[in-house]
Amino acid sequence: MSQVQFQAPKLTLVNKVILSLTAGCFILGAILKAIGAFSLVKVLGLSGSGLFSGLIYQLVSYPFAETELMAFLFNSLLIWFIGSELEVQWGSKIYFRFLLLTVVGVGLVFSFVGLIFFFGTPFFATPIHGLSGINLALLIAYANLYPDRQLSMMMIFPMRARTFCWILVGIEVYMGIFSSLATSWAHLLAMGFSYLIIQFQTRPFMRKVLNATWSKKNGKKHLYVVKDDQKPPKYWQ
Repeated sequence: MSQVQFQAPKLTLVNKVILSLTAGCFILGAILKAIGAFSLVKVLGLSGSGLFSGLIYQLVSYPFAETELMAFLFNSLLIWFIGSELEVQWGSKIYFRFLLLTVVGVGLVFSFVGLIFFFGTPFFATPIHGLSGINLALLIAYANLYPDRQLSMMMIFPMRARTFCWILVGIEVYMGIFSSLATSWAHLLAMGFSYLIIQFQTRPFMRKVLNATWSKKNGKKHLYVVKDDQKPPKYWQ
């Protein structure tokens, strides 16, 4: 009797680095908390007050500051499964630049909005942190490239990837209005950046920012969309 075996995707280079850094920060943060020292989130997490105080590194460090074990495990698995597939399709260079553009873009917009509208309030000083924003950006990209793929809400309810992401958007909007203002709106920014990058991937500026692979014909770097006969996927290559 044949059995269907589950096979996890290979953990790709960029995701391996991301998860290694996050795991190291998670362990260090747990040790610091256990001995009653300072909170690592206040150092690595991104807040408007921190950024405009000169802590520029927070623009790239905030995703690595995970504090909850289950959030760390779930986010790590999602990056492993979804992120690794996208990195294989796009290549490590484009995948890395996609993530960097999203992370830095979200950080800048979040901080400037806080400076303009929430200066002197808890929102301006509240740090955002963790891999959830990256994961939501990856899910939006995945749903744009593979809208008819099946994903499972809460590991139980199967649905199309596009429907799954619309539900996530609705949840984040609800949370942003009635609960965790800073975190949820940062997540929505990440999803928005991901959507815009995918939609404008063929524009000259975006192609230059993402830096495509070398062309064998003329030696120039370029980005182009490959369309399969199927409906979808379409992806960077």
